[in-house]
Amino acid sequence: MAKIAKKLTDTEIKSTKPADKEINLFDGDGLILRIAPLAKGGKKNWYFRYAVPVSKKRTKMSLGTYPHLTLARARALRDEYLSFLANGVDPQIHNNDKAKALKSATEHTLQAVARKWLDEKVKTSGISQDHAADIWRSLERNVFPRSG
Repeated sequence: MAKIAKKLTDTEIKSTKPADKEINLFDGDGLILRIAPLAKGGKKNWYFRYAVPVSKKRTKMSLGTYPHLTLARARALRDEYLSFLANGVDPQIHNNDKAKALKSATEHTLQAVARKWLDEKVKTSGISQDHAADIWRSLERNVFPRSG
């Protein structure tokens, strides 16, 4: 039977100092705060440990560093990922798909296309860097603000 972890507190996290070897603090349901040894900087990193839905192999994913990612936010992420797992979705695959969608959405903006066009123009037609800078300033001043 699984051991029930005592919930972490912010005070407990702050008071736990790095030691000579790695320290793991468990919050339950797969949420772990790993404190690196002093020799490696003593960083406090959040991890979520879970079983992959298809293969049932145990794996872990990094959530972020403490205090940038607070205890409450780490718990919220864990709960979100547990709901993905309940629906048979691997949280890492979900995050990768979300990142790809965001990248493709920003990849085809007017500004990105204009930057790519201007770079090609400089390479192929041999216009000077000063002229290219003038073109870019004109785009920033006159076109981009109106296009959103």
